[in-house]
Amino acid sequence: MTGKTLIVANPKSGCGRGVTYAERVRELLAANQVSAEIRHTSTRGEAETIAAEAVRTGYSCVAACGGDGTVHEVVNALAGTDVNLCILPCGRGNDFARAIGIPASPEKAASILLQSHVRPFDLGKVNNRYFATVVTLGFDSEVARLVYDGEVPLKGMAAYLWGLARMLRIYRGVDLRMSGDFGTINQTVLLAATGNTSTYGGGIKIVPNASPTDGELDVCLVRMMSPSRVLRIFPRVYWGGHLNHPSIFSYRTGSLKMETEQPVVLFADGEPIGETPAEIRSAPGALRVVCPDPAA
Repeated sequence: MTGKTLIVANPKSGCGRGVTYAERVRELLAANQVSAEIRHTSTRGEAETIAAEAVRTGYSCVAACGGDGTVHEVVNALAGTDVNLCILPCGRGNDFARAIGIPASPEKAASILLQSHVRPFDLGKVNNRYFATVVTLGFDSEVARLVYDGEVPLKGMAAYLWGLARMLRIYRGVDLRMSGDFGTINQTVLLAATGNTSTYGGGIKIVPNASPTDGELDVCLVRMMSPSRVLRIFPRVYWGGHLNHPSIFSYRTGSLKMETEQPVVLFADGEPIGETPAEIRSAPGALRVVCPDPAA
């Protein structure tokens, strides 16, 4: 490794593992004569501010130590620059780390950082803000809002399931106009998920064919349906088997527009990213990421 490395650590990630995870990685780097500075976050949005400062002050690599929310903030500072992203996954979902092959072990993650194999990856973009995994509208964004606002008393996948069960009782759908390379669709939907990667929520394969290296976005649109039907279909989402259901449609596009009669919030990487009307597009090769070397 050459250049300066900064570890941006979220102390709250992984039920408090962020601090010990970052320290362990720094120890492993130091054992290989590589120095790294750690900066801890204390508020939402601070990871992005710290990472943007690292870009301005000449760091060559910023390591996001946390979950997809921490990655989301750091990505928005690094996208389009020559500064590399490394992911030290210790959060609730870790879906972007999973997509690019970063293991959860600090020892293995540090080893990948030391190998310094870098390649470009795509991002998605909602209006002027980047996302790494999946942007959601409708039912899933409302579940994400419950988790984000701290209304869910659980962590990890259990938090998503708890939020799902609560939202099923009250959600009534949204009338969506969606246009892209596939044409224009007007539909009352349960949800519309647009993926740069295949999973969200800690491994839920909502858009199983999505890839952060193909320059396109995959869309899963689910027509509004009854709670009992949602519960019957939901287990299939873990392996991507839901796409053959007659009320579920998949599309591939470089960009799309979403419009609703009233503004509807969008979530991506577990964070609020905007509201309708919105333009969502792929940003091919926008991010340089330290990742496993497939030839190794």
